[in-house]
Amino acid sequence: MLKNFKFTIILFLIPIVLYSQDTINFKLYDSLKTKTEDSHMKVSLGDRYPGDSIFLPDPDNADCRLFRSINNSRSPLKTKLLNTFDNSMLPVAIMLPPSLFIYSRVKRNTYDENSAYLLFTSEFTNFAVTFGIKTFFKRARPLNALKNVHSKGVPILDVYSFPSGHTSTSFSMATMFALRYPAYPQVYAPMFAWGLIIAYARPYFGMHYPSDLLAGAIIGSGSSILVYSLRKELFRFKNQVLGEDKTDEGSINSGVLTFFGAAFAVSAIFDNFIFKEDPGKRFFISPWMDNKRGGLNVKWKL
Repeated sequence: MLKNFKFTIILFLIPIVLYSQDTINFKLYDSLKTKTEDSHMKVSLGDRYPGDSIFLPDPDNADCRLFRSINNSRSPLKTKLLNTFDNSMLPVAIMLPPSLFIYSRVKRNTYDENSAYLLFTSEFTNFAVTFGIKTFFKRARPLNALKNVHSKGVPILDVYSFPSGHTSTSFSMATMFALRYPAYPQVYAPMFAWGLIIAYARPYFGMHYPSDLLAGAIIGSGSSILVYSLRKELFRFKNQVLGEDKTDEGSINSGVLTFFGAAFAVSAIFDNFIFKEDPGKRFFISPWMDNKRGGLNVKWKL
């Protein structure tokens, strides 16, 4: 029993390490600044790197026009609500898999335990694919490429736009629960609604073009479909690691929505009350140390 418990702890320490930090950087706030704060500065093409702002005329295409429509449609209430949803993506993605896994394991509910396991695997797959594509395309974010873009006004470490990591992650989560609980729309429908709101928030805050969102939704959903198709092999691997012989059975059905709701509530409380007076306190995730691509570091900045 002790041996299995140790394996469980090791298995779910992995997502925390991957999604939070591999080193803790205690540099001052200014050390994390990107060129986003200097959004009105124009630089020469010869000196440009991906994080620089170099403003060009708006491309005459539907993607840019739709971006402008969303980004310019503003109100204080909309900004507040969308900011809460936008900032909830990473905390929910981190908290949901281990909390559901541990609860289900304690309750000896293998089906939901496996759902949490598949969810983490899908998130990890999506993360790798999304940032791999970002590195390949190197598309500048709208706030760094277009004039007069409304944004949050906070530093960003990941300056690449295509595809949207927020959208891909939220859709990977929603799709996995839709695959695992197809008879229970009360489980996955709120998750898809959450993902759509997050997707809308990305161009609203100047972070992505609509085409980035579409690509993110496809990548996130595709990651979950791929992982789900390999579930039997993944279950065998999990049993080998934990020294068990469990089958994929049992379900608490819509009870999994409780964990999603709780994770979102915790994120909203921290975002609107604890971090309310200091917008510099934000959770950052990027496979790069800075916008000049110096080093590998996924960390938070507090």
